[in-house]
Amino acid sequence: MYTPNPVILREYDIRGTFGKNLFEADATWLGQRFGSLLYKNGGRRVVVCRDGRASSPALHAALCKALVDCGLHVIDIGVGPTPFSYFAGYELKADATLMITGSHNPKDDNGIKITLDNKPFFGGQILALQAEPALENAGGSYTSAEHVFEMYINRLVQRHAFKKPLRIAWDAGNGAAGPVVEALCATLPGHFHVKLFTEIDCNFPNHHPDPSQPKNLIHLIDAVAQHKCDIGFAFDGDGDRVGVVDSTGRIIAGDELVAILSVAILQEAPGATIIADVKCSNHTFSAITLAGGKAIMERTGHSWIKQSMAQNGAAFAGEMSGHMFFKHGYYGFDDGLYAAVFLADYIQKLPGRFANLVAQLPSSYSTPEIRLECREEEKFSIIDELKEKLLVASKKFNAIDGVRVEEPHGWWLVRASNTQSALIIRAEGNTEAGLKAILNQLKAFGVDVSHF
Repeated sequence: MYTPNPVILREYDIRGTFGKNLFEADATWLGQRFGSLLYKNGGRRVVVCRDGRASSPALHAALCKALVDCGLHVIDIGVGPTPFSYFAGYELKADATLMITGSHNPKDDNGIKITLDNKPFFGGQILALQAEPALENAGGSYTSAEHVFEMYINRLVQRHAFKKPLRIAWDAGNGAAGPVVEALCATLPGHFHVKLFTEIDCNFPNHHPDPSQPKNLIHLIDAVAQHKCDIGFAFDGDGDRVGVVDSTGRIIAGDELVAILSVAILQEAPGATIIADVKCSNHTFSAITLAGGKAIMERTGHSWIKQSMAQNGAAFAGEMSGHMFFKHGYYGFDDGLYAAVFLADYIQKLPGRFANLVAQLPSSYSTPEIRLECREEEKFSIIDELKEKLLVASKKFNAIDGVRVEEPHGWWLVRASNTQSALIIRAEGNTEAGLKAILNQLKAFGVDVSHF
């Protein structure tokens, strides 16, 4: 009996390096176990989508065959971004979706994201598949449904009401969002569009598709300056995250974007509940509260955020990493492309430039999101040791996701990444001196980030 390498059974999905610890056999294994689980619980319709990575066709073929062998009706929507698969799950009334993607990870990585009844299938549910028997049932089938792409584009632009022309730059990073960007530019009327790297290329020849890293936004910033754009958008490899720059080339931090979009949402849904992840600035939570919303801090991770949104009836949620989740007027899943269209619609209604709004954001003395590499098996034990040190020092901390410590002069966070072999660290001071004091505090607890 085939057994997958435990390292690929991640918190949010199946993820590994193809040819090293992830193989076609793993797609077969997942299709057999998840397919059997779905079938015996009455599910029959499954949406399958894939990104443009070199290993995706092989994983796709193995996965689809296994699902069909379980007696399921597989609806293949082709190549596209992750939110496209979520959309298809809703619109085609599927019982589950499986998205083959390596997201923003290195080009040789790949994986499979799963939803069940339009909810994340993650954590203990993935681990439990190891005990699920593989069954074969007659009557499975396969069909292609590429027409769903046009449905998705039409849904993305549904709320867009033209008010004034904008100059917009788009950087798809040669990822799966590229064809959607091309279609959006052809569909959004009256605007001037600059398109970068919209051709899917599994080698990512121009830059890595991760907009949370400033080095990956250099081409976008140059395009905004050259073409005098009002705004620029960049997407990660599977299109569920967005990065934004304004007309001055200023990168809008993920938590600043959460604050901007929260205020926009609250103008349409007064008093709504808004969720931001534990990595976000205190300024983000203050902006939500000042705009009349109910702010909730949640652990990082798209699956946890979606679960919390459902539990709290939230209208919107956002993460420092660029995941933006719209329930108000949309479905509630993270969609970088919808976030871009929503923001374009919002800023064309502003009396002045978007850059003016950005300039009014509170000043912040903070570190970027620091990734401190460590061995996979060590990262959680490091967090446990840090908690013990904080308890000995009688320091109060929020343990919702790693440790977040509020100080009189700011805050700091250390958490274990659920997608990489790394610790994620952030610190923010009310003043420059306050940030320096917090970094010294971190060092005193054994976390030295002075070389970053």
